[in-house]
Amino acid sequence: MMRAAIVKTPGPAESLEIAEVPDAAPAEGELSIEVQFAGVGFVDTLFRAGAFGLPTPFVPGIEVTGRVRELGAGVTGFAVGQPVGALLNDFGRGARAGGYAEIAVAHASMAIPLPEDADLARIAGVLVNGVTAWMALHDLARLRVDDDVLVLGASGGLGGVLSRLAAVHPARRVIGVVGSEAKRASAADACTDVIVGADLIPALDALTDGRGVDVVIDPVGGELRAQAFERLAPFGRLLVLGNASGQDRALSGDAAFYGTRQVMGFSLGGVAHLVPHQVRTALSAVVGLTHRGVLREPAPSVVPLDDVAEVHRALENRSAPPKTVLAVRA
Repeated sequence: MMRAAIVKTPGPAESLEIAEVPDAAPAEGELSIEVQFAGVGFVDTLFRAGAFGLPTPFVPGIEVTGRVRELGAGVTGFAVGQPVGALLNDFGRGARAGGYAEIAVAHASMAIPLPEDADLARIAGVLVNGVTAWMALHDLARLRVDDDVLVLGASGGLGGVLSRLAAVHPARRVIGVVGSEAKRASAADACTDVIVGADLIPALDALTDGRGVDVVIDPVGGELRAQAFERLAPFGRLLVLGNASGQDRALSGDAAFYGTRQVMGFSLGGVAHLVPHQVRTALSAVVGLTHRGVLREPAPSVVPLDDVAEVHRALENRSAPPKTVLAVRA
């Protein structure tokens, strides 16, 4: 038996409970991992609340680091005892997650060996956001060195990684958008400029001399999405990664046509099983950049598994640090 944080009935943070459950074991093409750290993100609160309809009971958590426990049939390139990082959000293969547990199971295409001296806590905190950001910028937005990039929600976890990766690429300019003056200081330091959402249109017009930006990365939605779309330069790309505002504003097809603009969406969990090579490429890039210190992600807050409900509450009331990871094993 293993310890895990489980959800028996979707609901508030109190729905999470620590329990003993049967050990997870790998099937063909999978490997099991003795989890040391599990990343926690806002999307986990949505899973817990029942937004995505995972069958219950289930164990949340979609990013982990630890050591290989067991290899399923047909798995090569890994060894028992080897440190690894893994994503557990390949939902196209069936219900996955399971990171908030002493043992997690990942598909081999969603895992990557780590150096023996890797900072497992830091890497656990960057896997989902990092891979999402890498694939968004490289596979979809096809970022160029002369691009001006606008990142909505630049003070958040995903927005921060997006800003730092865009700067590393490097984009010509990375403009971060935050929700208030109070959040200006918490925007990623990789941003060349930071603007408050309420001033989006005049601030962008001033920064770009009315030209607009080449790429908008949007995990926020709502009015900011609509305004940013209108400030795309010709051949500009709007990439939708989420809808944290809960307001899915309609965009005009005619405006895309007349303005020569593109609108794209990306959900890693929905397509990961279809593009394993691209996922592995992104994993390798993000882990390598983080391990070498090129992608300077802030150290995550590390809390024990027993405090997972408190972490979820902090995420929901927007008082959490940029990233928190659970120390699953004492």
